[in-house]
Amino acid sequence: MSAVPLTAEESATAARVSEVGKEIFARDIRTAEASDLLLERIYPGNYPNFVGWVAYPNQEDYTVSFYEKNPEQVSIIADVIYDKNGIPEISIEPKREPSQTEISMLNARLAALENGVNSCSHHFNTVVVPGENEEEWDVFILAANMDPHAVQIGGHTKVSVSKATPTITRTTPLSKSCLVINKIGGDVPEGAEIHMLTVSHVLSAYPAETHAYLSLLHTIPFAVITERGVWLVKDGNIEFAPKTKSGER
Repeated sequence: MSAVPLTAEESATAARVSEVGKEIFARDIRTAEASDLLLERIYPGNYPNFVGWVAYPNQEDYTVSFYEKNPEQVSIIADVIYDKNGIPEISIEPKREPSQTEISMLNARLAALENGVNSCSHHFNTVVVPGENEEEWDVFILAANMDPHAVQIGGHTKVSVSKATPTITRTTPLSKSCLVINKIGGDVPEGAEIHMLTVSHVLSAYPAETHAYLSLLHTIPFAVITERGVWLVKDGNIEFAPKTKSGER
């Protein structure tokens, strides 16, 4: 028996989740590279009031800006500006003031970190994107794993924060466990190669934004099993598998 095909509303929701996952990946990759480039140019000890970064679109790609903050003001440590070819230009202590949007994003990041970190990891990355509600930012607190062969499925959280004031409106766990899957070793036979990861997701009827993000980060597809059925997540795209009827494991 086949699963019931998606409604238009369900298809739209899956597409939105997919696009957010792709956006998380794009901003996270730019931030990781920009951080490495910046550390080649500065000594972190010279910036004792460092509070973090945000990545946001520019006219061609993304800019990643790094900030200091004291009780009176936010100042810019550096801008790493990417052009349409993905080539970065670094400006240390640029002679400009941060925009109100930057300050709002930074404050949302700081507020979310106080509420979204959990025991699944000692390291967390953050990505701030426009929320589904246009009055909010969605801050994704991403549990990080230092093992390049480990896929950190669990431990991620979405924290929605008001743009007007850094007030948390919702905290949404994106997994029920701290699941990590190793792409090599463990039960994988020597010489074998994994072509897809299969995971259960019990917190919603759809895959999470982080499933789309992880499929891009690790260049591996996912079969995500929810109460709605089986979903294929590949290259950040989410597709329903209507010919398969399956429940949660």
